[in-house]
Amino acid sequence: MANADVRSRRRRGTILAGAIFLGLIGLQAVSMSAPITPGAARGVEIVRMAGFCALVVVLALRSTTAFSLVGRNAELDDELSRANRAAAAQAGFLAAMLGGVVALIASLFVALSVTDVLPLVLMLGAFVAAVRFARLEKRGEADA
Repeated sequence: MANADVRSRRRRGTILAGAIFLGLIGLQAVSMSAPITPGAARGVEIVRMAGFCALVVVLALRSTTAFSLVGRNAELDDELSRANRAAAAQAGFLAAMLGGVVALIASLFVALSVTDVLPLVLMLGAFVAAVRFARLEKRGEADA
């Protein structure tokens, strides 16, 4: 049982650290909207965008589904974890939708392109889902 507690804490900490890292990378998304050569994407920007998208996908999958490339541990994939992932997915989706609505309203006043807005909306949804999952797992651990 102690082994499952350690794994649960590690998983929660990893997801939370990933969410913080995603937030820091998301802050750099603002600089991606202004390339040095107008109209041309440099290799470093392509790599940065691909890394950002990969991090968003990994955090979204890990905090909202039981997806894993290695076998799942049955002790960590209980009903509470499934309920926490569902709640995290719902919170992340809601945050992304609200971010999209805010961006749509902002586009009425400021010229925004998809490359300006989409990284921030993706980051917002994945960040909220990851943080919500970590908080729910911590609350579940405290109740147990």
